Amino acid sequence: MEQLKHSEEEIIKLGKKLIKELDLEYSSNILARWMSHYLAELIQNIDNTVSGEKKKLLQKECCDIILKIWSNKENLPIRKPLEDLKPVMEVLQVLKEKKEVSILPRWIEYNSFPRDNEWASFVDLVKNNSEKIFNKVVQMNLHKDILYKDEEWIKENKAFLSKEQIGFIELIDIMNKSNLEKSVVDLNDFEMSDDNLHRIKFIFDDLEKLINEQKEKLLEIKRNYID
Repeated sequence: MEQLKHSEEEIIKLGKKLIKELDLEYSSNILARWMSHYLAELIQNIDNTVSGEKKKLLQKECCDIILKIWSNKENLPIRKPLEDLKPVMEVLQVLKEKKEVSILPRWIEYNSFPRDNEWASFVDLVKNNSEKIFNKVVQMNLHKDILYKDEEWIKENKAFLSKEQIGFIELIDIMNKSNLEKSVVDLNDFEMSDDNLHRIKFIFDDLEKLINEQKEKLLEIKRNYID
Protein backbone atom coordinates (compact mmCIF):
# COMPACT_ATOMS: atom_id res chain seq x y z
CA MET A 1 0.00 0.00 0.00
CA GLU A 2 2.81 2.38 0.87
CA GLN A 3 4.32 2.14 -2.62
CA LEU A 4 1.06 3.44 -4.05
CA LYS A 5 1.74 6.71 -2.25
CA HIS A 6 5.32 7.10 -3.48
CA SER A 7 7.03 6.46 -6.79
CA GLU A 8 9.96 4.05 -6.99
CA GLU A 9 12.21 7.01 -7.80
CA GLU A 10 11.18 8.76 -4.56
CA ILE A 11 11.73 5.60 -2.53
CA ILE A 12 15.19 4.97 -4.02
CA LYS A 13 16.12 8.60 -3.24
CA LEU A 14 14.97 7.96 0.33
CA GLY A 15 17.22 4.88 0.43
CA LYS A 16 20.19 7.00 -0.65
CA LYS A 17 19.35 9.56 2.03
CA LEU A 18 19.23 6.81 4.66
CA ILE A 19 22.65 5.58 3.52
CA LYS A 20 24.03 9.11 3.90
CA GLU A 21 22.56 9.48 7.41
CA LEU A 22 23.72 6.00 8.47
CA ASP A 23 27.24 6.78 7.25
CA LEU A 24 27.43 9.49 9.94
CA GLU A 25 27.19 6.74 12.59
CA TYR A 26 29.88 4.52 11.06
CA SER A 27 32.55 5.03 13.69
CA SER A 28 30.44 4.02 16.68
CA ASN A 29 27.52 1.94 15.46
CA ILE A 30 27.88 -1.53 13.95
CA LEU A 31 24.19 -1.69 13.02
CA ALA A 32 24.43 1.59 11.12
CA ARG A 33 27.45 0.32 9.20
CA TRP A 34 25.71 -2.93 8.28
CA MET A 35 22.47 -1.25 7.19
CA SER A 36 24.33 1.33 5.12
CA HIS A 37 26.30 -1.35 3.27
CA TYR A 38 23.15 -3.42 2.79
CA LEU A 39 21.12 -0.58 1.26
CA ALA A 40 24.06 0.58 -0.86
CA GLU A 41 24.48 -2.95 -2.22
CA LEU A 42 20.78 -3.23 -3.10
CA ILE A 43 20.82 0.06 -5.00
CA GLN A 44 24.10 -0.79 -6.71
CA ASN A 45 22.64 -4.11 -7.91
CA ILE A 46 19.85 -2.17 -9.61
CA ASP A 47 22.32 0.17 -11.32
CA ASN A 48 24.46 -2.76 -12.52
CA THR A 49 21.56 -4.79 -13.92
CA VAL A 50 21.06 -4.65 -17.69
CA SER A 51 17.98 -6.84 -18.03
CA GLY A 52 14.85 -4.71 -17.89
CA GLU A 53 12.68 -7.40 -16.30
CA LYS A 54 15.27 -8.30 -13.67
CA LYS A 55 15.83 -4.61 -12.95
CA LYS A 56 12.11 -4.11 -12.23
CA LEU A 57 12.11 -7.03 -9.80
CA LEU A 58 15.20 -5.69 -8.01
CA GLN A 59 13.68 -2.18 -7.82
CA LYS A 60 10.48 -3.56 -6.28
CA GLU A 61 12.44 -5.66 -3.79
CA CYS A 62 14.69 -2.71 -2.92
CA CYS A 63 11.73 -0.34 -2.51
CA ASP A 64 9.92 -2.81 -0.24
CA ILE A 65 12.98 -3.10 1.99
CA ILE A 66 13.55 0.68 2.11
CA LEU A 67 9.91 1.24 3.11
CA LYS A 68 10.11 -1.45 5.80
CA ILE A 69 13.23 0.20 7.20
CA TRP A 70 11.59 3.65 7.02
CA SER A 71 8.49 2.36 8.83
CA ASN A 72 10.80 1.75 11.81
CA LYS A 73 12.55 5.12 11.46
CA GLU A 74 12.10 5.95 15.16
CA ASN A 75 14.46 3.09 16.00
CA LEU A 76 17.00 3.82 13.28
CA PRO A 77 20.46 5.00 14.37
CA ILE A 78 20.18 8.17 12.26
CA ARG A 79 19.47 11.87 12.75
CA LYS A 80 15.73 12.13 12.18
CA PRO A 81 14.14 14.95 10.14
CA LEU A 82 13.96 18.15 12.25
CA GLU A 83 15.75 16.45 15.17
CA ASP A 84 18.22 19.33 15.53
CA LEU A 85 15.36 21.82 15.38
CA LYS A 86 13.56 20.35 18.41
CA PRO A 87 14.75 23.14 20.76
CA VAL A 88 13.23 25.77 18.46
CA MET A 89 10.03 23.74 18.12
CA GLU A 90 9.75 23.62 21.92
CA VAL A 91 10.25 27.41 22.19
CA LEU A 92 7.50 28.00 19.63
CA GLN A 93 5.25 25.54 21.44
CA VAL A 94 5.68 27.50 24.69
CA LEU A 95 4.62 30.67 22.88
CA LYS A 96 1.60 28.94 21.36
CA GLU A 97 0.33 27.52 24.65
CA LYS A 98 -2.81 29.21 25.92
CA LYS A 99 -2.91 30.23 29.55
CA GLU A 100 -6.11 30.22 31.58
CA VAL A 101 -5.30 33.59 33.11
CA SER A 102 -4.54 36.50 30.78
CA ILE A 103 -2.25 39.30 31.88
CA LEU A 104 -4.18 41.66 29.61
CA PRO A 105 -7.50 43.02 31.03
CA ARG A 106 -10.45 42.70 28.63
CA TRP A 107 -11.28 46.45 28.86
CA ILE A 108 -7.85 47.38 27.51
CA GLU A 109 -9.23 46.78 24.01
CA TYR A 110 -11.26 50.00 24.16
CA ASN A 111 -9.31 52.06 26.71
CA SER A 112 -5.79 53.22 25.92
CA PHE A 113 -3.21 54.44 28.44
CA PRO A 114 -1.25 57.66 27.85
CA ARG A 115 2.19 56.90 26.41
CA ASP A 116 4.02 59.59 28.36
CA ASN A 117 4.00 57.91 31.80
CA GLU A 118 6.89 55.84 33.10
CA TRP A 119 4.94 52.60 33.50
CA ALA A 120 3.73 52.74 29.89
CA SER A 121 7.35 53.29 28.80
CA PHE A 122 8.43 50.33 30.93
CA VAL A 123 5.79 48.02 29.46
CA ASP A 124 6.71 49.21 25.96
CA LEU A 125 10.37 48.41 26.63
CA VAL A 126 9.52 44.95 28.02
CA LYS A 127 7.28 44.23 25.03
CA ASN A 128 9.89 45.23 22.46
CA ASN A 129 12.73 43.52 24.29
CA SER A 130 10.66 40.35 24.68
CA GLU A 131 10.31 40.14 20.91
CA LYS A 132 14.06 40.60 20.52
CA ILE A 133 14.76 38.01 23.23
CA PHE A 134 12.54 35.53 21.42
CA ASN A 135 14.46 36.11 18.17
CA LYS A 136 17.79 35.68 19.98
CA VAL A 137 16.65 32.41 21.57
CA VAL A 138 15.62 31.11 18.14
CA GLN A 139 18.96 32.21 16.68
CA MET A 140 20.77 30.43 19.51
CA ASN A 141 19.29 27.16 18.29
CA LEU A 142 19.67 27.80 14.57
CA HIS A 143 22.68 27.98 12.31
CA LYS A 144 23.38 27.25 8.68
CA ASP A 145 24.49 23.63 9.22
CA ILE A 146 21.21 22.68 10.90
CA LEU A 147 19.12 24.52 8.30
CA TYR A 148 21.07 22.92 5.44
CA LYS A 149 20.45 19.39 6.76
CA ASP A 150 16.71 19.91 6.99
CA GLU A 151 16.55 21.72 3.65
CA GLU A 152 17.97 18.49 2.18
CA TRP A 153 14.90 16.62 3.41
CA ILE A 154 12.65 19.23 1.77
CA LYS A 155 14.51 19.17 -1.56
CA GLU A 156 15.17 15.45 -1.88
CA ASN A 157 12.68 13.60 0.34
CA LYS A 158 9.72 15.91 0.85
CA ALA A 159 7.27 13.11 0.04
CA PHE A 160 8.23 11.33 3.27
CA LEU A 161 7.79 14.31 5.60
CA SER A 162 4.56 15.10 7.39
CA LYS A 163 2.63 18.30 6.64
CA GLU A 164 3.59 19.55 10.10
CA GLN A 165 7.30 18.97 9.42
CA ILE A 166 7.15 20.69 6.03
CA GLY A 167 5.22 23.62 7.50
CA PHE A 168 7.70 24.03 10.32
CA ILE A 169 10.74 24.04 8.03
CA GLU A 170 9.03 26.63 5.81
CA LEU A 171 8.23 28.74 8.90
CA ILE A 172 11.86 28.64 10.04
CA ASP A 173 12.95 29.66 6.54
CA ILE A 174 10.56 32.65 6.60
CA MET A 175 11.81 33.68 10.06
CA ASN A 176 15.41 33.42 8.94
CA LYS A 177 14.81 35.53 5.81
CA SER A 178 12.81 38.06 7.84
CA ASN A 179 15.71 38.57 10.23
CA LEU A 180 18.06 39.23 7.32
CA GLU A 181 15.63 41.74 5.76
CA LYS A 182 15.47 43.60 9.08
CA SER A 183 19.28 43.83 9.08
CA VAL A 184 19.61 41.53 12.07
CA VAL A 185 23.20 40.34 12.43
CA ASP A 186 23.63 37.27 10.25
CA LEU A 187 25.14 34.81 12.70
CA ASN A 188 25.54 32.29 9.90
CA ASP A 189 28.48 34.34 8.62
CA PHE A 190 30.37 33.88 11.87
CA GLU A 191 33.38 31.61 11.72
CA MET A 192 32.16 28.37 13.26
CA SER A 193 34.45 26.76 15.82
CA ASP A 194 34.01 23.17 17.01
CA ASP A 195 32.10 24.25 20.11
CA ASN A 196 30.66 27.39 18.48
CA LEU A 197 31.76 29.56 21.44
CA HIS A 198 32.10 32.78 19.43
CA ARG A 199 28.50 32.67 18.24
CA ILE A 200 27.11 31.58 21.61
CA LYS A 201 28.96 34.36 23.47
CA PHE A 202 27.64 36.97 21.02
CA ILE A 203 24.01 35.93 21.60
CA PHE A 204 24.37 35.67 25.38
CA ASP A 205 25.86 39.19 25.48
CA ASP A 206 22.84 40.48 23.56
CA LEU A 207 20.39 38.63 25.82
CA GLU A 208 22.03 40.02 28.95
CA LYS A 209 21.94 43.54 27.50
CA LEU A 210 18.21 43.29 26.74
CA ILE A 211 17.37 41.94 30.20
CA ASN A 212 19.56 44.57 31.90
CA GLU A 213 17.75 47.35 30.01
CA GLN A 214 14.48 46.17 31.53
CA LYS A 215 15.97 45.93 35.01
CA GLU A 216 17.52 49.40 34.78
CA LYS A 217 14.20 50.90 33.68
CA LEU A 218 12.41 49.19 36.57
CA LEU A 219 15.00 50.44 39.09
CA GLU A 220 14.59 53.95 37.70
CA ILE A 221 10.85 53.82 38.40
CA LYS A 222 11.51 52.32 41.84
CA ARG A 223 13.82 55.23 42.73
CA ASN A 224 11.11 57.70 41.73
CA TYR A 225 8.69 56.03 44.13
CA ILE A 226 11.04 55.40 47.06
CA ASP A 227 13.48 58.30 46.88
